[in-house]
Amino acid sequence: MAYFFTGVLVFAVGFAVFKAIRKRKLPSNEYTPFDDITSGKSEKD
Repeated sequence: MAYFFTGVLVFAVGFAVFKAIRKRKLPSNEYTPFDDITSGKSEKD
């Protein structure tokens, strides 16, 4: 069971890296939920 979990984890990371390399672009990490908290936005806004 531990090998299965490790295999799934390695596959998921590998797949994400493959997609990032294929697109030649990493996902944007400029937005964080903390930005909404500090600016006072709520879900209703």
